[in-house]
Amino acid sequence: MKSMIRKAIAFLMFAALSISVTGCGGSEPDLPITEMSMAEARGILGGISSTDAESAAELMEMDDREVEDFFKQYGYSIDGGAFKNGLDGWMSLSEEFGEILSISEPVMTSNSKEIIATFDINGSRRTGACVIVMDHRNKITSITTSAEYTLAEDMEKAGLNTLLGMGTTFCILIFLSLIISLFKLLPNGAASQAKQEKMAAPVENAVSQIAEREELASSASDEGELIAVITAAIAAYEAANGSSAGSDGFVVRSIRRHY
Repeated sequence: MKSMIRKAIAFLMFAALSISVTGCGGSEPDLPITEMSMAEARGILGGISSTDAESAAELMEMDDREVEDFFKQYGYSIDGGAFKNGLDGWMSLSEEFGEILSISEPVMTSNSKEIIATFDINGSRRTGACVIVMDHRNKITSITTSAEYTLAEDMEKAGLNTLLGMGTTFCILIFLSLIISLFKLLPNGAASQAKQEKMAAPVENAVSQIAEREELASSASDEGELIAVITAAIAAYEAANGSSAGSDGFVVRSIRRHY
């Protein structure tokens, strides 16, 4: 018994040791932040911030490989698509920033997969930030620029977006209701309605004749006359529906009254 308890304790200790070793091995260290990564982030942001509209248009027309080769000759490693997206974002916010007064030194952080450089941007109209992300080989994989807005500006934008969405929805609903209301004016719709009314008229006449003749038959007890009336009504109904069967095409075998 004691040997079994000792074996169980030893097994639990071994399992706990294995879990702790696995946990230590799974946590990877953060990537080192070097002067090279800082210099590369500064250089790319400096190039983007000094690019005019004409040069930006030329760079945007280049494919990703051409952009990568262009920067490689200056010693920069960058993803072509990431640079074009970053340049487009910067140019779209250039009017928001106004004149760039200063760009701060980067705040460098890292994790096990990437290095992140964050720059504070001070413009004549607005402040903002630019975030440059690099992989373990100091290759730039993402460039994101954002502007800072006041609470009033954020609320104004949210209100405008809400009004725009609701207005668009109501306009579409009104347009659809107008289209549906115009269906009755279409030629096919009018012809179909007239055809249905034309087919319904003989049936209604036949039903009314049957009702009248049944009243007569109940008073005169003339079953033969009632059979003739029903036969004529059925023949009229068949003719209205396109059937050419005459009165001899069917036989009324019995008539039952239900009160």
